Amino acid sequence: MSAKEWTEEVKTQDVQTQDAQTQDVKTQDVKTQDEKTQDVFLRDYYVGVDLGGTKMLAALISGDGSIIAKEEIPTLAQQGEAAVLDRLGSLIEGLLATAPGGRGVLRGIGVATAGTLDTANGVVTFATNLGWRDVAVAAVLTDRFGCAVRLENDATAAAVGEWLAGAGEGAPDCVFVTISTGIGGGIISGGRLIAGTNHNAGELGHISIDGNGPLCPCGNVGCLELYASGTAIGRRGADYVRRAGEGAAGALVRLAGGDPNRVDARLVAAAAAEGDAAASGILREAGRALGIGLVSILHLLNPQVVILGGGASHIGEPLLGPMREIVEERCLPSIRGPVRFAASALGSSAGAVGAALLMSQSR
Repeated sequence: MSAKEWTEEVKTQDVQTQDAQTQDVKTQDVKTQDEKTQDVFLRDYYVGVDLGGTKMLAALISGDGSIIAKEEIPTLAQQGEAAVLDRLGSLIEGLLATAPGGRGVLRGIGVATAGTLDTANGVVTFATNLGWRDVAVAAVLTDRFGCAVRLENDATAAAVGEWLAGAGEGAPDCVFVTISTGIGGGIISGGRLIAGTNHNAGELGHISIDGNGPLCPCGNVGCLELYASGTAIGRRGADYVRRAGEGAAGALVRLAGGDPNRVDARLVAAAAAEGDAAASGILREAGRALGIGLVSILHLLNPQVVILGGGASHIGEPLLGPMREIVEERCLPSIRGPVRFAASALGSSAGAVGAALLMSQSR
């Protein structure tokens, strides 16, 4: 199902047919034909926002999920929620000015963000990355733009973006997995988003893969993201550098300058690319852990496509190769056979695109 088909299926507003629109427009002699064409087209504009702790990305999107324009700016969360939302409003206004002919009709705004959300009321209840508590995002943006605003979990929004306009387009059953600071995801089953009772479904990073593992901040033990996230990879790399000492041989220690505080997932990947055995081993173990988690996900959901996104997914084969090996070894053949693994097609825009498309279907 395409984004356009899906949007048309779920929209409840009364929309005129194209023939009726054309007949109405013919009676309006005060407008040029170009203006009439723009009026019909601009009615389907939405803005999607991916609001993160360090940056926010906004995209102007047409009804079929096509990105018309997008822009990214620093969040500057330390300035407080009022300043952040004011800058976000200015960012959206700038995007609207880029609409064809400099004219646009904003139908709705979708905002994707992390944290604990009250999606029914458009409130960020708690977000550690922003330092926010009980911030009424939807009300602020509605007051400024006079349109509906929908708040959604960032990984869920990204899943919808990839499903309707990215790597999962046309697949009725797909799972989006983001491997970044943590591990999150979104689930599409039978052509429907699985949101859960309070829009918290898809916490894939908190599937336990080790019943005797370390305690996770979520309260569970042995969570997948403790083993396979970018944070976990960086932590294991830092532990190695700390144990090895400044004078030890190998690219990982050298690239870190002997300082464990400089180690993150990107540095581990760079060391592995130079043939460092310790770094390669860290990525292999993280990949195997990811595979173990995915086997459970595949057995539960039986998807057609698994889409991998997030910064750590760009490490590529040193991480994803071992993941596929575990899936091949442990997954039931009848479930493993149809699965296609795909890289995110929308990249950093997935959350914004998905947020806009979710907004369009909720009108």
